[in-house]
Amino acid sequence: MTQLDRMGFPIPDDARELREMMLRFGAEECAPGAAERDRTHAFPAKQIDALARLGAMAMKTPEEDFGPGVSNLGYALAIEALARHDASICVVTVASNLAGAILAQQCTSEQKRRYLHPAAKGEFGALSFALTEPGAGSDAANIKTTARRTAAGWSLTGTKQWITGASNAKLFLVFARIPDEGDRAIGCFAVEAGTPGFSLGRIEDKMGLTSSGTAMLHFDGVEIPEHALIGAPGAGLKVALSAIAPSRVAIAAESIGIAERAFELGRDYARERQAFGQPLAGFQNTRFILADARTQLDQAWLLMLRAATMLDQGVPIRAEASMAKLAASETCGRVVDAMLQLHGGNGYARDYEIERLYRDARVMRIFEGTSEVQRDVIARDIL
Repeated sequence: MTQLDRMGFPIPDDARELREMMLRFGAEECAPGAAERDRTHAFPAKQIDALARLGAMAMKTPEEDFGPGVSNLGYALAIEALARHDASICVVTVASNLAGAILAQQCTSEQKRRYLHPAAKGEFGALSFALTEPGAGSDAANIKTTARRTAAGWSLTGTKQWITGASNAKLFLVFARIPDEGDRAIGCFAVEAGTPGFSLGRIEDKMGLTSSGTAMLHFDGVEIPEHALIGAPGAGLKVALSAIAPSRVAIAAESIGIAERAFELGRDYARERQAFGQPLAGFQNTRFILADARTQLDQAWLLMLRAATMLDQGVPIRAEASMAKLAASETCGRVVDAMLQLHGGNGYARDYEIERLYRDARVMRIFEGTSEVQRDVIARDIL
């Protein structure tokens, strides 16, 4: 019985096949150079371009718009598979699909031809979702970047921070305040790399996910055409938040993928490592650690699969997405930590893969809303 079969969820054949394809791609194309890219902070341009050509940067784009039309369940399984082999590549894929989903939902026919169709075909490589600013993280409504109307369209001014994949992205969805539409009005704008006045700031020197090309963006009176506005003027925050719940499911899937890889490493190390005349797996403490980790991982799987399935059924999942993301990201932290502990001193050395996973895992509790934000969302649903 496969791992997916043990979960008890009916998994369609196309979703299974997509996951198997991503597992093969990850093993063959991502895993071999992951440690070196982590060490040098090199962006995985070759792998991202290959994934883009496969349609993986905008997986949920419908077939009539030149996309693969992947279900939410299939998408989550693809993300989990990629995360096992390189979490940096995986998180760039998640950010790109977040932007791609917004384009698929909000674009007019003309905008689809300009933005969505090239994105689905892989012509933009990775897309980038630019909401966060130096003074606006969890408090997304507090962004300061502004968009002002001009005779030809719009002018953007401001700064974005912690933008995943920004170092190599060619198309950005940028959220900016529109003063002319009211104090709380925010718009979503498509901005192509190379537009005059748009520049890349510093690439963040991060603890983990070091090759994901996270960077600052600067907009100095960037002139963009009228058709660059995605969705209604003033509806940008609603547009962003509408895509957050599905993206939280994706981060839950990535968290599970990282933790599953850590579990494999810890289990195999416990079988092979000898101490006091027997393998580590022979000690009751080791067996209990593995049993607890497997149980916690299965719990996270079930919450993630529930949320993805509900999405495909058209059921609102505000709380369910937060439960999945909270459980999976917290479980990821605990499992990776426990598996590193099983490695002893070796787990602290960069020669061992578990050390990289430990650093990559930490930000999962911050992405797409911190664990504290998720708890608040769940509590509001309960109350």
